[in-house]
Amino acid sequence: VPEQFTLQTQKELVLRHPHKGIMNIDVLSFLRLAFRVFEELGTEQRMVLEDMGKSLIVKKVLMEHKSELQYFAGNVNRQGFAEEMKSVLSELLQYGIGEEELEEMERVATTSTIPALGRKTHDIALIYRAFQEFLRERFITTEGIFDLLGEEIAKSEVVRGAVVVLDGFTGFTPSQYQLLRALLKYAEKVYVTVTMD
Repeated sequence: VPEQFTLQTQKELVLRHPHKGIMNIDVLSFLRLAFRVFEELGTEQRMVLEDMGKSLIVKKVLMEHKSELQYFAGNVNRQGFAEEMKSVLSELLQYGIGEEELEEMERVATTSTIPALGRKTHDIALIYRAFQEFLRERFITTEGIFDLLGEEIAKSEVVRGAVVVLDGFTGFTPSQYQLLRALLKYAEKVYVTVTMD
C-alpha cells in the first residue's frame, strides 16, 4: 500500500480477522518492502537521503558549480531555488531519466530556436551529473532504492512464494513499474485492487 496507508491497512486487517490478529501478513509500502528484502539478503546499505538531505546536497552542488551555470547562475542564492531544483531532480529520478537522456535533451535544446531552453537544459544536466557524482558510493535516494530492489528481488525468499496484494494506489512511477514487473515474475500471485464507480 502507499506509505501513508500502512498503519491504517494493518489495523483494518486485524479488526477483520476472526481472531483479531495477523501472523503471516505484512503490510508494507514499496520502501518498507525494499528494506525487508535488503535485510533478508544482507544487502549493503547506503544512507538513504530524505528531502532535506537532497536539498542540502543540491545547494552544495549549486554553490560549487555556480560559475558553470549558463541560465540559473543568478538564482543560486535565491531563497527556495535549491528546493525547486531538488524537486526537478526527484522527478527526473522517479521517471527514470538518466544522464544519457539529459544529454540528448541538451543536444536537441541547444539546436532549438529558443536559446534559453538550451541554457536551462545545460544547467539541469550539469546539476544532475554533479548531484549523482556526490551521491555515488555514499548515499542513495528513495527513488534509487527501487532500482536496487529490482536487482535484488530475484534472490529474495520473502518475495518468492509470496502472495502480493496491491491496494490504495492511484498510479505508479516508471521505477515502481519496474518493481512491479519483478514482483509479477517472482511472487507466487499478485492481486491488484482497482477503485471504480
